[in-house]
Amino acid sequence: MSRDKEIPALDEEEWTSTSEEVAKELKLFVEEFGSFTPELFAEVNFHLLRRTGLIKSTQNELCEISIYSKTCPNCDLLYVAKKCPLWYRLYKMVTWDIVKRAPPCIRLAYAKKTIKTVTNYLAGVNLVNPLFFKSRGAPSCNVLRRWGYCNSNEYCRAMKTDRTYEYNAARERVKISRNL
Repeated sequence: MSRDKEIPALDEEEWTSTSEEVAKELKLFVEEFGSFTPELFAEVNFHLLRRTGLIKSTQNELCEISIYSKTCPNCDLLYVAKKCPLWYRLYKMVTWDIVKRAPPCIRLAYAKKTIKTVTNYLAGVNLVNPLFFKSRGAPSCNVLRRWGYCNSNEYCRAMKTDRTYEYNAARERVKISRNL
């Protein structure tokens, strides 16, 4: 496992195994079952822990090993709010400075803390590149309207299609037409 960073260390008072052994067991678990949750992994591999079940610190250590060994995409809790450490990193990655020039619906989704909707848009326009985040593409205006995020402005009304990606081009067209 050669990586740029060292493998995250485990608390020896909580674990009976080394980080390398846990990473190896995690990969074997994913190969056998196809996916995992930290709780299920700890339940099946109870011999790796000194006590039964995960506590917050041991779950975070397991997640760091999962991130390091790139098994995160197989985690059923990937980017689930308050259960995945990557969700917190994603939330910190998306800031107002990045969102302020996005369409009004995306800004409203950001204000309502609907981080996956915002990240889908930002990843689609290559403004963020989160680790293991599979963007489904930016939601269309129709979808955002159905979800109650639509708050169209003059730039939205100048858009020729129903794709949120077109917002910046429409904004430029309106600004140029004003200057003429």
